[in-house]
Amino acid sequence: MDSITAEEYLKNQLQLEKEARELMPYDPKVCTYSLGPIRQQIYACLTCSRQNGHPVGVCYACSIQCHTSHDLVELFAKRSFTCDCGTKRTEKHGVCSLRTAIGKKTTINKDQLSVDIPSSTNVYNHNYEGTFCACRKRYDPTDDSNMFQCAFGDACGEDWFHEECIMGMRPGDVNRRQIKEDGENKLEALSEPGLDAQEDQKHRELPEILPLPGFPDLDDFDTIICWKCVEKYRKEMDTLVKELGYETITRKTQVDPEQAKRAKTESSFTIFLKDDFKEQLQKIITENKPETKPLIALLKVHTYLYLEDSVYKPPEDEDDDSSIFELGLRNLSKLPVESAISSVHAYEKVKSKLTEFLRPFAEQNKVVTEEEIRSFFNGME
Repeated sequence: MDSITAEEYLKNQLQLEKEARELMPYDPKVCTYSLGPIRQQIYACLTCSRQNGHPVGVCYACSIQCHTSHDLVELFAKRSFTCDCGTKRTEKHGVCSLRTAIGKKTTINKDQLSVDIPSSTNVYNHNYEGTFCACRKRYDPTDDSNMFQCAFGDACGEDWFHEECIMGMRPGDVNRRQIKEDGENKLEALSEPGLDAQEDQKHRELPEILPLPGFPDLDDFDTIICWKCVEKYRKEMDTLVKELGYETITRKTQVDPEQAKRAKTESSFTIFLKDDFKEQLQKIITENKPETKPLIALLKVHTYLYLEDSVYKPPEDEDDDSSIFELGLRNLSKLPVESAISSVHAYEKVKSKLTEFLRPFAEQNKVVTEEEIRSFFNGME
C-alpha cells in the first residue's frame, strides 16, 4: 500500500538527513593530493579503473565531488596513500575539479591546467578491484560473517578478512542463525491483514547470529595480524606470540591452493591482538632482550604497530546541521536576483500550502495516500 502518515513522512526525512550526516560528516571541498602519502579514507573507483586499465583510489572529497556518479567501493583507512584523482591514473576522467578550482585562481593561462603526476609509492591490491579477503568476495552487509582488517598489512595490503576465512573455511560454510522451536502457538498473536501486519513485518527480528565455533570472543581482542603477514615474517611473529602470549588460530591450508602446493611443514596462523598491544610492544622495545632483537628491528621499520596510527580527517562540514529545505534556500543565492526572488516566493507558497495540507493528517495520525499527494501537487500547478 502506497501510503504514509504526515508524521511518518517528516520522521523519515529527518532520519535520512541524520544518516547522511553520520556517513558523510566532513567538508568535501579539499582534495588530499597535495598532502602526499597519508593514512586516510580511500574509495576504489571501479569506473575509472575500467576506463584507464589499472586500479584507482580517491580520497573522501573526490569521491563526492568528482566521482559521485561512478562505481565506488569504500576501502576504509589505507596507509601511505596519495589520491589518484586528477592524475595520469585517471587521465580519461580528466583533471580533479577541486584542485582545478584552486588552479584557476593561481594560473594565468587557465587552458594550461592538466592532470598531475601520480604517486610512485601507492600500493594496490585486490581491494581496489572491489573485492576483499582471501576469498575475494565483494563486501555484502547482509552476510552473517564479521570482517576484520589486518593491523599490519605489509603482505596483505591491509586487507579485510571473514571470520570463516581466518579459520580456513568459507563464508556460509557454518549456519550462524538458530531458529527457535519452543512449540508456542503464535497464531493468536498475529495481526490482522493490513497495516498492522505490515508493521509487524518491518519489526520482525531475524534469528540471532551465533558465534562462530572455535573463533575468539569478539570482546577478547582488538584487531588481528593475518596469516599472510605472519608467513612473511614468521620468525618475528613467533617471537611476538611467545612474548605476549596472545591467542592465535591455525588456518586450514587445504582452502588455499597456493599454500597447499608449497607443502609447508609449519601451519599458518592469525594473531589476535588485545587492546593494549601497542603498550606491550613498546615494553618489548624498552626491555631490548637479545631474543627479541629481530622483532624489534621489524617494529622499528613499521612504527605504526607500536606508535599512534591516526587517520586523516577532513574538516567538519559546517553545514552538517542544515536541513534539505535550508540548503535549498542557501543555493538560491547563486541564482540571478529575479530568479531568486521568484524561487523564494514559489518555495514559500509550496511550503505554506503543504504545511496546511499535512497538518490535519498529522494531528489525527491519518494516512496520506500517494493519490492525495499527487492531487495536492496537481492543484498547485
